[in-house]
Amino acid sequence: MFPDFKTASRDYGHHADTPVGRRLGVIMPSVNTVVEPWFNQAVPGGVQVHGARMLLDPLVTPDSLRRMDHEEGLPAARRLLSCRPHAVAYCCTASTIVQGLAYDQELQQTLESVLQVPCFTAVTALLDALRCLKVGRIAMASPYTDEIDRLEHRFFESAGYEVVAGANLGIADGFSLADPSSEQIYQLGLKAWHHQADALVVSCLNMNSQRVAHVLEKVIGKPVITSTTATLWKLLRSAGVGDRVSGYGVLLEQD
Repeated sequence: MFPDFKTASRDYGHHADTPVGRRLGVIMPSVNTVVEPWFNQAVPGGVQVHGARMLLDPLVTPDSLRRMDHEEGLPAARRLLSCRPHAVAYCCTASTIVQGLAYDQELQQTLESVLQVPCFTAVTALLDALRCLKVGRIAMASPYTDEIDRLEHRFFESAGYEVVAGANLGIADGFSLADPSSEQIYQLGLKAWHHQADALVVSCLNMNSQRVAHVLEKVIGKPVITSTTATLWKLLRSAGVGDRVSGYGVLLEQD
């Protein structure tokens, strides 16, 4: 029987001294309909999520992603600065993947120099999550086109990870990246999985992969790290919030 996808429970109050009134900043493509609703649902009480948007062309291509980054990224960051966030996440996995590891590191440094708070990209969050869980070999699932999916595999290989298997949905329209149902994402994860991998990585911050992470973990017996869960995990920790968030996979349950 197909798994019953339920709203995950949240485990708060694990750290009595967790700072309250923390503001988390997110910079995201204009088409994203996942980050703000889910982050605001999942964060502990007293934590706020504030967003700034970058205009992205309807079709997601390497050229449209580069254009969004270089024309929209810093203006969005400066607008976000006015609400005084304690940490900021650059919430587009694909845009830094298509430009490489050196660009990803340069972007993070630029954001921190402008905002003067901890800043990171979604890819940095994924890499940190893999290190946290001591992962070496990965299977990868994404909603992207074949072109961007190939660039993603190349990116993680350049970062020192062995990509042993993968699968993608071939979606080119940015807004439609959020369309796959929980069942479709679950089946995508199973298709991408390989028993030789240490973890399954599900990329894209405009896909509701967090809904199926815990279910996939039960089936494959290994961690499932998604762009959404990794970014929220690192954003909370970067802002000094140590609370565990249960029900979305082992990563968010780490202290």
